[in-house]
Amino acid sequence: MKTGFIGAGKVGCSLGRYFTEKGRGLGLSVEGYFSRSVESAKEAARFTDSKPYESIEGLIKQCDVIFLTVPDGSIGSVWQQVRRCDINGKTICHCSGAMSAQDAFEGIEETGAFGYSVHPLFAVSDKYNAYRELTGVFFTLEGDGASEKAPGQGRHGTFHELQKILEIMGNPTYVIDSRDKTMYHCAAAVASNLVCGLIDQSVAMMRRCGFSEKDAVKALAPILTGNMAHVAADGPAASLTGPIERNDVTTVKKHLGCLRDDELEVYRLLSRRLVGMAQSRHPERDYGEMSLLLDAGKEEER
Repeated sequence: MKTGFIGAGKVGCSLGRYFTEKGRGLGLSVEGYFSRSVESAKEAARFTDSKPYESIEGLIKQCDVIFLTVPDGSIGSVWQQVRRCDINGKTICHCSGAMSAQDAFEGIEETGAFGYSVHPLFAVSDKYNAYRELTGVFFTLEGDGASEKAPGQGRHGTFHELQKILEIMGNPTYVIDSRDKTMYHCAAAVASNLVCGLIDQSVAMMRRCGFSEKDAVKALAPILTGNMAHVAADGPAASLTGPIERNDVTTVKKHLGCLRDDELEVYRLLSRRLVGMAQSRHPERDYGEMSLLLDAGKEEER
């Protein structure tokens, strides 16, 4: 299965190197890269032991599967260039978490090609090192025939073969309905991006206690990594600790009294959710007083 990349940024380089190291023995080969920047294409090709291409047409001609690893805002315009080529029978993929294949590849049914989204559920933050962390990462799949149970066979054979290779490489795959793409991506953003906002709030509060930013991050690191490890192993409800979980109303009152406006709003909103999680773990406990305390600020927030 000859694979090419249009776009030589973080995602393109990471997937290309990962496919090169893990997929070559499984019949998956990386042919090369095209990029608006010739130097970027050459760098990516060196990194993946493949070839830089001077034109999209040249890359497509040599490949069975073409990944559009460009920013979300550029996928549509790049697709318009791709569709002008002979792509009959080709598999065209993008790696956007938020965009469906149908939205990205308008009119693909007229070209004879098949369109899919192939999204690694992972924050690719580095161009040349992130590939080392891709083992075990979920890949969410969506698109034309993605849900059909025909691995390696029939009309969507190339795509299902790619799905099979990913799973052999150690990457579980999950097929998602195109209607759920926005909710799926929002869920990933909450887990990845919004968590950073919560940690930033915690660091700011630590700084008001006299910590430097560096020392605050260092001090919080064990509780952050430890808690995330527990969540990954056992789920969020089973990992919950602290004053909400133990129904410590007195401590929560003190917390509410020391917070500023935006901090207070975030604390109340998330703590209300934690009450539900804690109640599910401890149905014998009465969290009524805790709920009333946290609900006291609802009218003010409105």
